[in-house]
Amino acid sequence: MSVNMKNAGLILIILVCMLFISGCQGGGLTNRNVNEDYRTGTEGVIIDFVDNAPPSKIYAGDPMEVVVELNNKGAYPDTDSFVGKLEIYGFENAAINGEWDRGNTISPSLKGRSQYNREGGYATMTYRDRDGVRVPFNQDSYKTEIVVASCYKYKTIANPSVCIDPDPYKLVQEKKACEVKDQSLGSQGAPVAVDRIEQEIGADKIYFRIFVKNKGSGSVVIPDRYNSCPFDIGHEDINKVIVRAKLSHDASPSCTPQGTASEPLRLVNGEGMMFCTFSMPGSDSAYQSPLNIELDYVYSDSISKSIEIVNLK
Repeated sequence: MSVNMKNAGLILIILVCMLFISGCQGGGLTNRNVNEDYRTGTEGVIIDFVDNAPPSKIYAGDPMEVVVELNNKGAYPDTDSFVGKLEIYGFENAAINGEWDRGNTISPSLKGRSQYNREGGYATMTYRDRDGVRVPFNQDSYKTEIVVASCYKYKTIANPSVCIDPDPYKLVQEKKACEVKDQSLGSQGAPVAVDRIEQEIGADKIYFRIFVKNKGSGSVVIPDRYNSCPFDIGHEDINKVIVRAKLSHDASPSCTPQGTASEPLRLVNGEGMMFCTFSMPGSDSAYQSPLNIELDYVYSDSISKSIEIVNLK
């Protein structure tokens, strides 16, 4: 065998080894990404105008498109069950009179972020005035602010690990598996978050104060007013959240407010607190347990852009 053939064979072996090592490293990175917590951040569905759609200036008689990008940056839903819509307003029908392609309902496939999709679902929606925009009363120009509002149903899920200690005041203290303490939670991949929890242990009851906060830029609406959002919403409909809390041994605590549709948690200045009483489990020693908290609400946000329709005379 010639020297050149030996060198070629050696190079081939080195390349194969490099590819093998690279593949193993890549797999390690993928596994680490899968294990990372994706329920973080304080965003839900982000909406934005596509550049020059609509343009800042347009001439009377020209057709117009308003193209909106939607990106679900939160962690809900994980199935094709998204419920949401867009509304457009801020102009006279005599100037702009169009319609949404395929209606104003957002696709149910706009999933949230997950272990395997770190960017979240993406979609675009288009509103068109095909007949051409107009200047009312034949003026020189018409200036207005086009507003696009989103309304969508969303859910926040928090599962902080808490300490369940059936006998915190025992005189002879053994080494315990955990310690009862308050916790700051931060965010759960949604605009409304369980901000923190405070815990107390009584003689036969466990008490939690659950603090909820609107950390996004939009408004919170009670879920049963989704069909009226964003136009026909009153003071009694906003800043209300349905809250469900449960432990593995007690799924029906007594809470004030109840957190139900008839007695939701009200947010004041974007914050609210619910006090829940749980029963004591039949256990002799302390242990860790997830406190499952779910928040249900409608979230509404909006974007706007100034445009001018110029009348060519």
